[in-house]
Amino acid sequence: MTLAVFEDENWEEFAPLAYTRHVAAISWGTRTLAESWGNLATPRNVVLWGRPEVVPAGEESAKVYNSRLDEDVLFVNARLRPQKSVWKLLERPGKFAAHSGGRILAIRGNAKTLVPGVLSSKKLASLAKGMERIELPAESEFKGPWQLVESNGLAIAEQAGHFEETLELPEKVTLKGPPSNLRIDGSVEIEGHVSFDTRLGPVVIREGTTIDSFSRLAGPCYLGPRNRVHSALIRGGTSLFEGCTVGGEVENSIMFAHSNKAHLGYVGDSIVGEWVNLGAGSEFSNLKNTYGNVRVEYKGKRVDTGMMKLGPVIGDMAKVSIGALVFAGKSVGVSSQVVNLVDRNVPSFTYFDGGSGKKVELLVDSAIETQKKMMERRGMTLSKNMEALIRRIFKATQIERKKAGVRKGKLR
Repeated sequence: MTLAVFEDENWEEFAPLAYTRHVAAISWGTRTLAESWGNLATPRNVVLWGRPEVVPAGEESAKVYNSRLDEDVLFVNARLRPQKSVWKLLERPGKFAAHSGGRILAIRGNAKTLVPGVLSSKKLASLAKGMERIELPAESEFKGPWQLVESNGLAIAEQAGHFEETLELPEKVTLKGPPSNLRIDGSVEIEGHVSFDTRLGPVVIREGTTIDSFSRLAGPCYLGPRNRVHSALIRGGTSLFEGCTVGGEVENSIMFAHSNKAHLGYVGDSIVGEWVNLGAGSEFSNLKNTYGNVRVEYKGKRVDTGMMKLGPVIGDMAKVSIGALVFAGKSVGVSSQVVNLVDRNVPSFTYFDGGSGKKVELLVDSAIETQKKMMERRGMTLSKNMEALIRRIFKATQIERKKAGVRKGKLR
């Protein structure tokens, strides 16, 4: 049976991360949400349905994205939390609709009459008529990016797997905690005077990663392929995906592929998208002075996250200048540039100076050129599809900039 992970009409609740990718392509733990479902559902076939403009890169991915399905399919909302307890409920035979918090988050039935793409709540409700109703546990649904942060450490621990053999560590490398929780690929380069702490969870490090002397890594944490750790403090709950460069301190945060935080500075309880650069000395706040819950702003409303600690969410290709201070719970949009004090949400393609309050729309051609240069430094090129997506996002977020008072014109 095929498992189709779909987006609903509320995908924007995961903006700015979802502007550039399917919601199920968001990274969490040691893999994407879609890969997490694939791991639970093996050997079933997993496909994605969603907005046509965010078709995943790669020829094989494009073939199955929004592909027609003429068979019984288990449809799973991309915002449903991939976990074993939920999967056990969804493995049942026959047609059913799985509900949680007033929403249909999974449905099993025949897909012949469905057009691939976003599945609205109205469409799901129509399909669910006459089906067996099952109730999913409370908190089965991700309400927003903050719950990805909140559960990231647990996801790492659940997805890490188990090693039968203990890795022989280099000289002058120390380990506190169970050796079986240290899961390092043999091609990793570890300098002397590095410390690992596995007492609270696994430390998983993938091939091609280099860890400089005087770094400390505490579990649960995950370092994807080809990371570079510059004498950094990596605390529990942190995931660094492919090709990141990290220095300073990172705690309980998710950093998507190819992003840079090479220098001193603090990132805590945050999500940093792909191809982001965090300048030297930039700092993310994750705690209010009142110790109250952090609230986020969504479509003009303030939402209580229920979390005392929550940092910002940074969209793909954004740039945070040296010494910038970003407030807790704020977001920085796709390709935006921020300097000084960032005490509000910054729309996509915006230059924001928190010192003067200046908000200027960035030229889309300039944003594309900047991205090309950043990728060229890594020996990579910007695809035509990605360039077209950047232009579409620029147009789609014009209203967002207008509401925020972003003006057109030159930066200086």
